Amino acid sequence: MNNLNTAPSFSGSIQPVGDLRVSVLVPTFNRANYIAECLDSLLSQTMPALEIIVIDDGSEDGTAKLLKSYGNRIRYIRKDNGGKPTAVNLGLSLAQGDLIWIFDDDDVALPGAIAQHVQALQTRPDAGFVYSPHFYGHDGANGKIVRGKLHQLPPHNAESFFYDLMKGCFYHLATALVRAEAYRTVGDFDTGLLSSEDYDMQLRLANAFPAAYCPEPSFIFRQHTGLRGAKSIRYQGAERTNVFRQFDQRIGLKLRKNLPLGHYLMPKQQDATTPAVHRQALLARLSVMASKGCLPEMMEDLQNLLALSPETAALETHELQTIAKAICTGYAAAAIEHDWKDFKRLLATLPRTPAAHSAVRSMALGLFMLARGYPGTIAVRWRRFRQAAAVALCSI
Repeated sequence: MNNLNTAPSFSGSIQPVGDLRVSVLVPTFNRANYIAECLDSLLSQTMPALEIIVIDDGSEDGTAKLLKSYGNRIRYIRKDNGGKPTAVNLGLSLAQGDLIWIFDDDDVALPGAIAQHVQALQTRPDAGFVYSPHFYGHDGANGKIVRGKLHQLPPHNAESFFYDLMKGCFYHLATALVRAEAYRTVGDFDTGLLSSEDYDMQLRLANAFPAAYCPEPSFIFRQHTGLRGAKSIRYQGAERTNVFRQFDQRIGLKLRKNLPLGHYLMPKQQDATTPAVHRQALLARLSVMASKGCLPEMMEDLQNLLALSPETAALETHELQTIAKAICTGYAAAAIEHDWKDFKRLLATLPRTPAAHSAVRSMALGLFMLARGYPGTIAVRWRRFRQAAAVALCSI
C-alpha cells in the first residue's frame, strides 16, 4: 500500500514493550569506506538487537568483501541494484523483530539508542513508533566520524504532529524505532521514490499511528560530499537539496491525490464542507503544497479560496499572514525561483479583485522576508528582492 490515504485501518492490538525484540535493517550501496563504522556502532548497543540485516543493493566496490568479514554477527543479503526502497522492502520481509530500526550505512548509532527508544515506548503503549533528535557529524582527519551540533526538535503535540510533518520533515527516519505491525499496516516503501522515500514513509506512519518521543539523541548523521542515491540517480552531496525538492514535489502530489481536504486540519476532520472550515482547510493545504514546491496546486487552492471570498474586500488578516508564511516554508521560494516564468503565468490567472491583490502582496511579503532574513549570498538575496518587487507589481 503506497497511498497516503485516510489512515489505514489497524485491527491488531499494540504489544507491550517489555520483551520486544529489535531488528535493525541497513540498506547499503558502495559504502565500503563508511559501513564498518556504522555496523560497529550497531553491534555496540547497550541493549543488543535481535538481528542486524544488511541488504547490499548490488555494491560494486569492496562492500561485499568487508561485510562477509563480519560472519554471523550480521545477516548479509545481496541483491541486484534497484534503489534503497527495494532493499528496505526486502529487509522488512525478512525481519523477525517486533520493532524495526532502519539505519543508513554512512551514519553512526549512539550506544544507548535502542534501550532509550524502548524505554520511551514503555510510556506510550499506544504509539506506533518513537522518534528522537540526532547529532550532525562530519569526517575527521582519519575518516572516522566527528560529532557536531545537536539537531534539536521543535515541540509538537498530537493534534499538530501530522500537519507539521506534512509542511516539513523535522525528524530523521533513522531516529525512529517502528513497530513491525505498523509497517505491515501502512505497506511497503514506495519504489517509485528514489529519494525522499523515508519522508514518504514517515508521513504514512504518522497518518496512521500516534508517535512517541525520546528526548535522547540516537545517532550521528554524517554529512559528506560523496555520492548518494540509487545507481540510476547517483548525485553529489552538494546536489542534495535540488534532488530532495524534486522528490518532495512528488510527495506533495501524492498527498493531494490521496488525502481528504479535512485531514489537513488540526485535528483532522472528515467533513470540511461548511464555509469557514472549508476556507481553513484550503489555507492549510495551500501551505503544504507551497512547502513541497507544488506551485500550480498551491495556486489552485488560492483560486478556490478567492472564489469563497467577497470580491470587494481583501482576505482576512490571518489568511494573508498564512500565505506570506507559506512562501517562506519548505521549497516554495526555491520552486518560485526555479520556475519563475511559470509562476508569473500562474499569477496572471488570478482575478483582478481586492482579495486577489491582497493575496499577491502577501506572497511578495513572504519573498521580502526571505530576502531579508534567510542566510544566503548577496547575489541570492538580491535576486529574491527583485522577485519580491516583481510579484508586488502584479498586485497593482
